[in-house]
Amino acid sequence: MDVLNTIIQILLMVCNLICFIMVLKELWTENMVFGILCLVGTCISGIGGLVLFIWGWFQQELRPIMVFWSIGQVCLIVMILLFGKLW
Repeated sequence: MDVLNTIIQILLMVCNLICFIMVLKELWTENMVFGILCLVGTCISGIGGLVLFIWGWFQQELRPIMVFWSIGQVCLIVMILLFGKLW
């Protein structure tokens, strides 16, 4: 069961990373400075990812990606709470 949990968590993390990159690409094409700030803020403190997540929900054309990203985040958090560890 531990191996299955690890595999599912890795797949969820990869899906979340793909959604993050897709939303960052859209922000980057709309406003490059804000995109760079979100990328640097994510690397330094992680707050850039939260800002990007909130910005993505305000964009109508990104709703399907944001729904998928939100479901992935919730599933990952629930798995961590249920099994008590990451990886």
